[in-house]
Amino acid sequence: MMKTKIIILDNRPKIKIKLDYKTTITVRSMDAYKVWKDKYPEAILVE
Repeated sequence: MMKTKIIILDNRPKIKIKLDYKTTITVRSMDAYKVWKDKYPEAILVE
């Protein structure tokens, strides 16, 4: 018998944040955005 690979779907929203003029990151929660916002006050949300 062959094992089948289990596919796990992640339905959390993807939030893009622009930290500075050349750095864009993706986070999965607003709590993570708040942490990055503390480190980079000029960070903005990109939709």
